[in-house]
Amino acid sequence: MHLYLKERMPDMKRIKNNIVPILVFVLTFIAFQYSGISFGFLASEVYTRFIRNVLFTLALILPVACGMGINFAIVVGAISTQMAIVFALDFNYTGIKVIAFTLIVSMILAIIFGMLVAWLLNKATEREMIVSIMIGQISSVMYQFIFMVGYGTIIVPKNEAIMLDRGIGVKSVIDAKNISEAFDQILPVTIGGRQVSLFPLILILFFTLLLCYIQKTRLGVLSRAVGMNRNTANMLGISSARIRALCIIISTVFAAMSQLLLIADYGTMNVYTGHLGIDTYAAAAILVGGATIKQAKIRNCFIGVLLFHALFITSPLAGQNLFNNPSVGEYFRSFLAYGIIVIAIILNLRAEKGKKDQLGLEAMPLNKSH
Repeated sequence: MHLYLKERMPDMKRIKNNIVPILVFVLTFIAFQYSGISFGFLASEVYTRFIRNVLFTLALILPVACGMGINFAIVVGAISTQMAIVFALDFNYTGIKVIAFTLIVSMILAIIFGMLVAWLLNKATEREMIVSIMIGQISSVMYQFIFMVGYGTIIVPKNEAIMLDRGIGVKSVIDAKNISEAFDQILPVTIGGRQVSLFPLILILFFTLLLCYIQKTRLGVLSRAVGMNRNTANMLGISSARIRALCIIISTVFAAMSQLLLIADYGTMNVYTGHLGIDTYAAAAILVGGATIKQAKIRNCFIGVLLFHALFITSPLAGQNLFNNPSVGEYFRSFLAYGIIVIAIILNLRAEKGKKDQLGLEAMPLNKSH
């Protein structure tokens, strides 16, 4: 019996380590049964949301690896793309030109803003997650102020169609069909009588492979070393501040590219609110996939996005059918998004406390019997 339990220990540990994705899978399965939708419809909706959101979760991996936890400042990357799109539409670019302009400008802005975010987070060691939330909020307010007040006063617009009637401030919702149509023209294929572009999938594949490559390079190895023990890494001559900065810059660029995919899929852009919430949902998705604030892998991103958004789609419909009130499902999925982050942080703190207690016990001198 003892031998049997010993043999089963690895399986029990594996289940314990993956309890969150298992639980969310069960909840999704139950919600799907009562949602009244077909599997084909669910698969189509999940695929659309996967394209829109997977790079946001991939953007979180490197900051986690280097010990900074969840980077809620990926909002800054989304803002970079929205700024680039406003500029592109202001210049009235179309076709490949609008894609090239948006890609280049958003990446440049993401790198610059990422450097600023990294500098601030390096000043706030051990408090990176809280500070990244604050950075995201402050950046959002500054961005909104610039395009609500600065555009039309300090910045002279070229395209009046994106401006409010008073001539000051960009419209809250602007047409981004130029970008959607440009995407559709790149690698078009016909699936089920509908023409779609393979370009978003190519972009996702490229950035996924890029992340895999980075993890195997010197930067990837050093980021894990810094994440394990920053003080020890510094003693070994590793510039932990530089490694952390590079991880944040790459994270910001990934978020910028994801926002481009999201807006291209919608065909419209909410100028002042389109970037809000992406940090929370990305964090919830990667944690649902089995990651922690100390360790995250690419598979956690893919699993998390699929499970989280499947539950996000089915829960309001199940709430409508079971309780004749879709708000029940809405409340539940909002609780899931925020609750999973809180639970992950609590579990991580408990694990850290357990490690410290264990180290303390090992460091205690053994009492000698006289």
